[in-house]
Amino acid sequence: MVLSWLLTQDSVVPIPEAKNAEQAAEFAGALGWKLTDEEISELRSLSLEIQPVIGP
Repeated sequence: MVLSWLLTQDSVVPIPEAKNAEQAAEFAGALGWKLTDEEISELRSLSLEIQPVIGP
């Protein structure tokens, strides 16, 4: 889901790092489906509620 979410962002190009074949297969599978417009809207709304963490 995270990879699909990142693909909906205009200024983000995700570059996943697969540590094994299983992870590579999961990443490839994520490209086969897309979030609905409703899911994207909900995630964007939730992301606005998160306060950024700055510094240690």
